[in-house]
Amino acid sequence: MVRTTIALGLASVLVAATCAQVVLGDNKGKVRKTNALADISIAEQPLQWSRRDFQDSTNTEVFGFYPAYTIQVDAALFDADGNSVGFGGDSTPVTITTVGSLVNNLGWPSSFTVPRFLFRQGGAYTNNSNAGDHSVIGAVWIKYELDDSNPNGWNVAKVQVFAWDVRDLLHKSSSTKTRPFSDTGAPYRIDVYVAQNDPNPASDPASDPNWTLVGTLSKADGTLPSVCQWDPSTGNTFGECPQATIDYLNGSNPRNLKFYEDPTNEIWYSTLRVRGQSGIKYVALVIPQGNQYGQDPDLAASNRTSSSLRYTNFTDVRVIAGVEGDVDGNGCVDDADLLQVLFNFGATGANDADVNGDNIVDDADLLIVLFNFGTGC
Repeated sequence: MVRTTIALGLASVLVAATCAQVVLGDNKGKVRKTNALADISIAEQPLQWSRRDFQDSTNTEVFGFYPAYTIQVDAALFDADGNSVGFGGDSTPVTITTVGSLVNNLGWPSSFTVPRFLFRQGGAYTNNSNAGDHSVIGAVWIKYELDDSNPNGWNVAKVQVFAWDVRDLLHKSSSTKTRPFSDTGAPYRIDVYVAQNDPNPASDPASDPNWTLVGTLSKADGTLPSVCQWDPSTGNTFGECPQATIDYLNGSNPRNLKFYEDPTNEIWYSTLRVRGQSGIKYVALVIPQGNQYGQDPDLAASNRTSSSLRYTNFTDVRVIAGVEGDVDGNGCVDDADLLQVLFNFGATGANDADVNGDNIVDDADLLIVLFNFGTGC
């Protein structure tokens, strides 16, 4: 009887990790809590997350800002305190009217479609917007609950953030817009935390010991796209979208894809690989430095006072659970994973072959790969 119980327990753990799967997004998971919510349809106060909608003048589509708009879950969502956080993003097609420079110079179609969850965003009031002062006011955070179908939690392998605004960069949202100008609300940095338990939903993940920092995405190191910077040749005090970012969206990327060909491809997301985190039920994003506009000294010194410069926004978040021991992230624990551990054996610091995340590639990592060998293949 004892052996049977142990076997069943092991089986339940292994079932949760037999293949890579989305556990936040794709109609799974929900918003758990934010640091502060604005009243519905009321202008936000500093450090509050918005809960109001706007309408695009070109396609009349709603492009508002609610916390639930940051995940693709086709349902009305409520946080841990029962507050409405919006109707999660759905996959209804929305037409993008392409800005003229992409059509005329790069041969893009005059219009294409994206799912609605890529047209709407979530955002918080993070920055000042005074003449000469666009400094960050403080940090904001948002917590998510992962798919609850596995009571043991998940082996989190990737956290992906769509950290730029399709509407600002690519859509002719006004009659005078001719080129991609920068998404002034794009985050400068995102710290990613995970937790097995979260007894206090209102706690700050950055100071709550139940939460573990697993990595950072940042414009500074290129893990978040640069979509807002000063360009003296244009003098645009809203900032410009750099040519390198436009080139990336136009096919200068590892998959040779143009954005309009496959808007939901993971290549448009900033991806954080996570190691050594199993039994995870919650993920949080902390935005400590506000938006990219406020971090550019030339832009920050401008006299621009538009209310849009107050916000930090992002479009979509996905969390992917994987197979423990799958070093290369292809969903299968095989010879390639074993060889990667062996070739990196003894290495210290950040390393994909450090399966258990203890900053050294050693026997423990080798045993994890061997124990899970063949899983997901």
